Amino acid sequence: TTLANGIVNRMGPDFIRDRMDKCGVNCEEVAKAYIIIRESFDLRQIWLDIEELDGKVPASVQLNALHETSLMMERAVTWLLTRFGRKLDITRDIAHFKDGIVSVKENLNSVVPTNLLNTINQLTKNGIDNGLPQKLAHDISLMPVLGSACDIIRISVDHKFEIAITARVYFEIGAHFHLDWMRKKARYLPTDNHWSAQALEGLIDQLYTCQSNLTVRILKDMGKDINQGKKKSKNDIGCLGCNSVMEAWIKDRGSQAKLLAPLFEELRHSSTLDISMLIIAEQRLRNLYGG
Repeated sequence: TTLANGIVNRMGPDFIRDRMDKCGVNCEEVAKAYIIIRESFDLRQIWLDIEELDGKVPASVQLNALHETSLMMERAVTWLLTRFGRKLDITRDIAHFKDGIVSVKENLNSVVPTNLLNTINQLTKNGIDNGLPQKLAHDISLMPVLGSACDIIRISVDHKFEIAITARVYFEIGAHFHLDWMRKKARYLPTDNHWSAQALEGLIDQLYTCQSNLTVRILKDMGKDINQGKKKSKNDIGCLGCNSVMEAWIKDRGSQAKLLAPLFEELRHSSTLDISMLIIAEQRLRNLYGG
């Protein structure tokens, strides 16, 4: 009863049914995924910190912070149910993901591109200006970034690359190919009915898949160079000295990637962006890793 009440209070009355329909799983699996993400990301403490601000900050500030946590929870739960690839085990999986999430957070300043780091810092400042304590403001500003932590951890474990290296390549790909921008634009596209809404949600998921699979492709292609870079400088996070692994890959092996620049330039300057244009961009990105 306590768990059921918690899920409804945090995620809304339709969350379990929506995830069951979207992911093709039963109620038990959704509840397990919810617990794993809640504990791995230490969300109970974050929720408590938000609620302790009752009467101290405007309710809209608290609601916005709670909304950011729920978006991250929805993304991560969906990932566990559709892409994890094995039966969930609460105790084992909490331990598995918790350490990885801590590692991503500890290395954040060295693995995210400058523009994304500036965005995180600005969101943190906005939160502080709105009355949030500094740590809580920073935790909330990280929610959009940490929504990708499960992908990063899985890639690192499966392919035996350090989490910091994987995270750096993953976020560089997101910035270079405008994936964050495309997902944001997709979320605000109008939908006429249930089917078009489902199609749009599927496209957003596929853009995450592109980012993940392209990360794997680049790490595999550049594995030898990465390992050599690690041997030369053990204090560096690993890749080709201080250079970008992704940029090195595009220079040496990414001839198709270079040809995508005009497409993204057209998308960025289009006044009538629609789902068909985003689908074409997703298909071109998929071709880069042979998907």
